[in-house]
Amino acid sequence: MVEVITRVDSSPSLKYGSYSIHISGNLLLLFFRGTWSEKCAADYIRDVSRFRHEQGINHFASIAIISEWQLGTPEAINMVSNVIRRGAEMCMVAQFLLAEGNNHLSLHIARQNVEKAFPGAITGAFLDDFLPALDKHGIHFDEQRVRNILAANGRCD
Repeated sequence: MVEVITRVDSSPSLKYGSYSIHISGNLLLLFFRGTWSEKCAADYIRDVSRFRHEQGINHFASIAIISEWQLGTPEAINMVSNVIRRGAEMCMVAQFLLAEGNNHLSLHIARQNVEKAFPGAITGAFLDDFLPALDKHGIHFDEQRVRNILAANGRCD
């Protein structure tokens, strides 16, 4: 069973945007990096939907790790906001933003967009910040595996 998708933006104008999608149980870990073009956003939307369906995940939550994300074009941000807004229709029960470091402007903009799109989103710097809400929503996952994925991607947790 495939449990990770990694893709680098292939747009000719923005070659530094990328994402990876990891699944543990019914929790998606979404690593956003660099500056996204509309193509990167469209690829992400297609991949996350396809990946979820292939894995048979219905009731789910996602943690978007955005410490290395420099957002993207306004249209790319709008596209991602729209898919988050439709999250409840796709059985997403909780949305979390994990960020640490000096990327304050990106975090502020991302948080504003996510909170408009999915009220009740929680922002934190560590997995432990989200554990009570994940439990409350009945999200099942391998906590050690998630911590290992975070550590492998440079997150101290």
